[in-house]
Amino acid sequence: MYLLTDPKQWRLVPVGLLLLCAFQAWGSPGAGVHHNLQVQLESDRIVVEDHIQLKQVAGDNIVEFLLGEPFVVNVVDAELLEKRPLRHSALQRYRVRIKPDSRSLTLRYQGRLSPEEGHSPSAMPALVYDRQGVYLDGSSGWYPRVGDGLMTFSLLVEHPTDWTSISQGDYHAEGEGRTRWTTTAPQDDIYLLAGPYHYYEKKGEIAKAQVFLLSKDAGLASRYLEVTERYLDLYSRLLGPYPFSKFAAVENRWQTGFGMPSFTLLGSRVMRFPFILASSYPHEIVHNWLGNSVYPDYARGNWSEGLTSYLADHLLQEQQGGGARYRRGTLQKYADYVSSEEKDFPIRRFRSRHDGASQAVGYGKTLMMLHMLRRQLGDELFRQGLREIYQAYRFRIAGFDDLRRVFERVGKRSLAAFFDQWVERTGAPSLEIGDLSVNRNSDGGYEVSGELVQTQRGGHYQLQVPIAVTVAGDPGLEWKQVEMDAKRLRFSLRTAARPLRLDVDPRFDLFRKLSNQELPPSLGQIFGAPTLHLVLPSEADPNEIDAYRKLAQFWRQRFPHLTLGTDKQPLPQRGGVWLLGSNNRHAGNVLEIVQNSYRLSDPRSTRLAGEGSTVKPAERSLAMSVRNGPYSTLGWVVPDRIESIMLLARKLPHYGKYSYLTFAGERVSNRVKAEWPVLQSPLTRLLAPEGEAMGSLPAEVALIR
Repeated sequence: MYLLTDPKQWRLVPVGLLLLCAFQAWGSPGAGVHHNLQVQLESDRIVVEDHIQLKQVAGDNIVEFLLGEPFVVNVVDAELLEKRPLRHSALQRYRVRIKPDSRSLTLRYQGRLSPEEGHSPSAMPALVYDRQGVYLDGSSGWYPRVGDGLMTFSLLVEHPTDWTSISQGDYHAEGEGRTRWTTTAPQDDIYLLAGPYHYYEKKGEIAKAQVFLLSKDAGLASRYLEVTERYLDLYSRLLGPYPFSKFAAVENRWQTGFGMPSFTLLGSRVMRFPFILASSYPHEIVHNWLGNSVYPDYARGNWSEGLTSYLADHLLQEQQGGGARYRRGTLQKYADYVSSEEKDFPIRRFRSRHDGASQAVGYGKTLMMLHMLRRQLGDELFRQGLREIYQAYRFRIAGFDDLRRVFERVGKRSLAAFFDQWVERTGAPSLEIGDLSVNRNSDGGYEVSGELVQTQRGGHYQLQVPIAVTVAGDPGLEWKQVEMDAKRLRFSLRTAARPLRLDVDPRFDLFRKLSNQELPPSLGQIFGAPTLHLVLPSEADPNEIDAYRKLAQFWRQRFPHLTLGTDKQPLPQRGGVWLLGSNNRHAGNVLEIVQNSYRLSDPRSTRLAGEGSTVKPAERSLAMSVRNGPYSTLGWVVPDRIESIMLLARKLPHYGKYSYLTFAGERVSNRVKAEWPVLQSPLTRLLAPEGEAMGSLPAEVALIR
């Protein structure tokens, strides 16, 4: 299960893999257990009978399983030996002795399931069981967890006649108010959803596309059905046959983005955002190959989020010519959120996202590692490796070492040093250009000689560094690559025409720590700073001040290090600082920086990029970021009215890569999102007075069309 939205909701790691330590390892990589479940969803309780088939049993006929604490359990055909709570969990551990030579166990149990108390109102509870619907996964303990292996199941659900149920696997209607789901593919969890859904379906050549909505909306359903078929075709060609008979988009009353085998659970507002169809939705579809059928070895590092992001979010941008822009955004998140050594960790330790830093490493660094691997192997071998990973580990658990072995086999080379450098090591390389010179050769050509320097603390990285040289009389440029296996590298490049400009890694092909000069100031730099300070306007009216204090309280849930002050105090010179309100005494600092750096007299009354009309404070809310010296990023939030403040509080953390934004309307809808220009980069050197503009980079070829 994978969650894309609010990080406080990330219950990512499937419960079956979280419980690896609860049992001794047993069984083969395939399914060790088959559940034959019959479930009655009653108004105040759940009643279950489970006939469990076991692949193997210990010699003393002892079977252990975990089940939710609320259930009253009747062990039908075995002797109950022990029942005790599992530490730090709402589960009970059971030990039973089954009959000699038996490999089956039947349990009957019932109980009332209630969501946990004290969860955030904006976050979905760990389980849902009420008159509006049901959501259960393994973390709720609704089915017995036997052993630490995978399982298959048959699930018969009795529910209200105006409801339908949803799970992974194949659907069978068995009369009014009765549905069955079955799967022969080994699973790491069993999901049960039910509610008053409106059902839409489109049969495709690869699988059924399905949509389950809480209210009728044929237009929305049609859009999801159409893109589902397209994405299933794209990724079947890239990775191999789709592993399920359906993929369903299921509406949720909480604003989530969960991904399960053969379906995704999207919030009502989330699934209506137009960009979801080209970002989060294909991401969840790819997880059905990588994450929900090839299972990551969480104990040794979760590779599936980074690889899925590369093959979904990055690939779709790459197809539109935006691959380099996406990679720069990925590196920007690392620079913004991994702002200290304390926030960094090796990929090997990534399990799931819980904040910006863990996402920047687990998703972003892994994505960039795979991009560098693709550049080393070439597209064809990289695609072959992806297909072989899926073929070899379908419905099995695979770790980074398994991925390495597959790519070594297809590439016919050792990748031990590459994987060790990027999977096991904390941190990132930092690059600068050292001395540089241009000389005329006797043959009339030119030679550019210089030095590349890795400036990070610690040892060097092995890098394949791309270098672009813009030359006179050519709209294109010379494209070179040098091997760097030391902290310093002398290089020499020959060009036929006069060189005008040199750029190192201009398409952001390397995972590295970007310098501030390579990045525009952004909201993410403020939110990701080691310290975060909010400055209240002392002259605002009490209602406005109260709204800002509520904003601070809301942000502190996500950024617990946040502090609060007023504009009567000196402006902090380090960390991230938010100025709140149009009448904030320190707002002049922002206006001065904007005027000096970007030649805008006043961003509140200047036509900004993408604006169709002049921005006026009374009509638009504004959020902006600027650099306030070498150690601080300064932000300014100007709401158009008090009612907009909390809506801005919820929205702004999701716009981290942007420098300035405007919002309008009752829903505070985004109107402008843009970045300040990068004025100077330490990885760019002008070699001639007319060399200000870089030549045209060669077009990137998408991994697949």
